[in-house]
Amino acid sequence: MDAMRTLRWIAVGGAAAVALVVVAAIVAYATIDTQAIARYAADEVSRVTGRRVDARGPVSIAFWPRLAVVANDVTIANPPGASRPEFARAGVVRGGVATWPLLVSRRVVADGIEIEGLDLLLETLPGGRGNWQLAEVRVPAGAEPGTSATAAVPVTLAGAIRIVDAKLAWRPPGGGDATVIAIPRFEVAPGGGGRFAWQGTLEHEGTRWTLVATTGDPTMAVRGRVPFEIDAKLAGGGVTLTAKGRAEQRDTGPAAVLDASVVWDAGSERMARWAPDLASEAGRVSARIDARDGRYAFGAIAGAFAGTKVDGNLEVDTKGGVPRIGGRLHADTVDLVRERPSARAAAGTTATGPAKGDSSPLGKLASLDADLDFVVDRLRVREGVDATNARGRVVVEGGRLAVEPIDVDVAGGRISGSVRADAATARGRVVADGRGIEMTRLLGKLDPGRNASGGTTTFAIDLQGPAQSPQRFLAGASGSLRADVGPARVKGVALDAGGEAMSRVLDALNPFRRVDQGTEVQCIVARLAVRDGVAHADRTLAIETSRLTASASGTIDLGRQTLDLLVRPRSRKVAGIPAVDLAEVVRVSGPIASPGVRLDTMGAAKTALAIGGVVASGGLGMLATPLLSSGDDPSPCATARAGGKPASTQQERAPAKQQSPEDVVRSLRGLFKR
Repeated sequence: MDAMRTLRWIAVGGAAAVALVVVAAIVAYATIDTQAIARYAADEVSRVTGRRVDARGPVSIAFWPRLAVVANDVTIANPPGASRPEFARAGVVRGGVATWPLLVSRRVVADGIEIEGLDLLLETLPGGRGNWQLAEVRVPAGAEPGTSATAAVPVTLAGAIRIVDAKLAWRPPGGGDATVIAIPRFEVAPGGGGRFAWQGTLEHEGTRWTLVATTGDPTMAVRGRVPFEIDAKLAGGGVTLTAKGRAEQRDTGPAAVLDASVVWDAGSERMARWAPDLASEAGRVSARIDARDGRYAFGAIAGAFAGTKVDGNLEVDTKGGVPRIGGRLHADTVDLVRERPSARAAAGTTATGPAKGDSSPLGKLASLDADLDFVVDRLRVREGVDATNARGRVVVEGGRLAVEPIDVDVAGGRISGSVRADAATARGRVVADGRGIEMTRLLGKLDPGRNASGGTTTFAIDLQGPAQSPQRFLAGASGSLRADVGPARVKGVALDAGGEAMSRVLDALNPFRRVDQGTEVQCIVARLAVRDGVAHADRTLAIETSRLTASASGTIDLGRQTLDLLVRPRSRKVAGIPAVDLAEVVRVSGPIASPGVRLDTMGAAKTALAIGGVVASGGLGMLATPLLSSGDDPSPCATARAGGKPASTQQERAPAKQQSPEDVVRSLRGLFKR
């Protein structure tokens, strides 16, 4: 009985104790100042992070079975020098911490955090430090030397972190418009094996991105500076970015080694904004990135686009006043002829107006330095014509560009040159020299070996002008253009290699082009003085063949791509074959791609008569002697080389007797029996 009575009293006492604890908890909860606790917690977080943390709105707290907090209007202060007072603002923060581990071992086990309405601004402060980098703060007593304040508080993430309706802004160094990213929903949750799963959606400039990633424990990386494993994929707007590797925080700053790649679809909307020239077709590029101490090394670069494969390495050093880029790039084939669909049409986008700021390449010269070598194995310059072994060096320093030397092999010869530009003067210079180039090999698919041969060419280009764009350079260039083409034979389909417009010009100059088996070109010479975008010729354009000679005077507008030339063809006497009186003057004018041709009336009539005589008689022997002429200048190529002045050895020839219009008409009537 005594034993039963004792057990009864123990049960009653235990029940009373539990009731007392419950009553005490109720009384405590009713009487505790939760706002004071919130202020105390905010002060502790401020001490640990070195940033002022405030909860300006109401705060509610629950103590069991976990410490749950709901805080409204929470802010984290920015360091001095930032563009706004708050580093981060949040409308509502909900969080839970397991009570028992906190009471027993002072371990913070966060079993869930949700943040609504986060507004986060990342920027570089005037001293070069990021506002997201926490300052060194006082370490609690008893902590091991070298341990940070954040590392002294053991934190474990046991639940998910959810971010809803957030906005992230990045303001670049030196000012400028901020990049704003909207985050409808984002979640980080612990998985198996110490890994964490990241997933969410981001929106930027109308593109919706999806992020899927797995990483190591972010709290361990922050506390102990241990390597942070990353395996991530970000996709949106027809572009997929991947990264796999590790990142860590060192005494000198963050460091990372990642295998990264970018893959885009043909017509990618996002790529059309980043690089319109690349958006028309699918492509990819990958590299190993080693980033540390302000230096970024891109090794094992491998890319493919539009039939071109690229490899090489690059290094970017941001430690100096301006970024410096160095390295070497190699491409197997670059096709300049292949037609590609419009990038904007493929992406279904339209122009959004002119770009802000200086859109010319010169505007970027002062923003970086560079020293790059490049090699292109094969450069397709036209249908059936390839240049090989193109190589050069690009140097940018102090706002000055120098691309030299540039060398490329083409058509049995070599072209060497250089390109220079200066951002301070907005001027550029292009110099090029070609040696040993077989002009007929540039005919491409027209079978140069059978339809054309010879034509060894040398040329020299030296132009200076405004360098804001290629179009403005040509429109304002001054300098000289020189070319010499040696003996060549052209026949068959190669006679029309220049297209319909060029065929009209050649037919006007040489009416017998269609009946001769071929054209024996003896020389072609050009000596053009260029002033303010216009090339001037004064008997400094010339051609000599076995049947005729011709010299030209006039202008070629490089900016407008038009020409206006007066060409004087003269026939030659060949043994046993009399010469034919050609048009006195042929005017070639209009767009360079499709010029118009106009003959003087008397010359055209004489030409028609001459050709008619050949057709009627089966030869040239019956042509009347008054129609024959040997021309005024027997060596127009030499005259052109001399700057338009006839060679000193040239002798004036007596002008041939001119045939009157009535004689021509009578001859034509006799030819056609009328």
